[in-house]
Amino acid sequence: MLNLLHRHILKEIVVSTALATALFIFVLLVGNALRDVFGLVVTGKLDVILFLKLMGLLIPYVAAYALPMGMLAGTLMGIGRLSSQQEITAMKAAGVGLFQIATPVFFIATTGMLIGLVVNLHYAPQSRVAYKKLMVSAIIENPIGFIEERRFINEFPDTVIYTDEREGNVLKGVWFWKLDDEKRVELFIRGREGHVHFRMEDHTLLLTIMDCLVEKRRADSPEKFAEDIVVPTFGELSFEWSMDEIFGAEKPAKTKVKHMTFAQLMELRERALSAEREAGVSLSGERMSIQFHIQKNSALAYSLFSLAIFGVPLAMRIGRKESYANFGIALAIAMGYYFLMIVVSWMEGMIALRADLLIWLPNILFQGAGFYLLIRANRH
Repeated sequence: MLNLLHRHILKEIVVSTALATALFIFVLLVGNALRDVFGLVVTGKLDVILFLKLMGLLIPYVAAYALPMGMLAGTLMGIGRLSSQQEITAMKAAGVGLFQIATPVFFIATTGMLIGLVVNLHYAPQSRVAYKKLMVSAIIENPIGFIEERRFINEFPDTVIYTDEREGNVLKGVWFWKLDDEKRVELFIRGREGHVHFRMEDHTLLLTIMDCLVEKRRADSPEKFAEDIVVPTFGELSFEWSMDEIFGAEKPAKTKVKHMTFAQLMELRERALSAEREAGVSLSGERMSIQFHIQKNSALAYSLFSLAIFGVPLAMRIGRKESYANFGIALAIAMGYYFLMIVVSWMEGMIALRADLLIWLPNILFQGAGFYLLIRANRH
């Protein structure tokens, strides 16, 4: 009987969790796409094939956050539906305890936790670095494509560019606005012609404007066009932008700690330990940062188990079969969990507080509350 019940509950939870996880991955992918690459696709700077490759590389990265939310939503949906249809009540009446009912949930959560651990410590940081590299290399292959005719180009910091016509590297009728910190025009240049070049050795885009008419506004009141505007004429003016800075390109030697795999972090930790022994320091800020990110990724993977435990008695108490309601509840709980993670992350630089250990506090709180509610529900 128990095997039959377990298979029934297991099927319910697996289907619900898979659907919820897929939905959360899709939502997070769309959010990242809108922020990073969707505009580049629309303007023709990235083709569809490259866009799909970038989205594929983002899946492990967003899965680190989607898996815990999917596990929680799947638990609420699966157990909630069984509870709303009185199946949980029937099981309890047949002498089946809540811990036995929850066994399939714990099995799925443990499996998901192990998968999440591998993803968080290896594939997620690896795919994030690959995503950044592919993004930058795609732009570098066609950097001049940023300069489009008859469109106001504002991708460059504190700059707006417009050109009437473009033929390869040559621009006709160039308009150039230099903005101050308050986004007010402090310098306006009108050029008959412009040339765009890309310097491969340092990934720098250069714009040279020829036969310039320059209007320089007063620094204290640039919005007052009629006051003290200087209008000199120059043969040509040049400007340059680092594409690495614009797109946050990271060279392999300067990969951020949060984008390193577990093997890279452990290697870096060994070097930090050696430096500490030479300096006679017990715990350096560098090693704290390394250990914090290792523990954070591990805690995030373990959150599948913690949130599942919390979700089981909550689903039995709420007993709702509506998917949208369960999604809303799961999202609210997950946001509370991630908020606690963010609060602890703010303490990363405070060595005395040991943020690398404190990062487990959200899991302890949610898991403790889940076991308390489960034990309490089992007594009734």
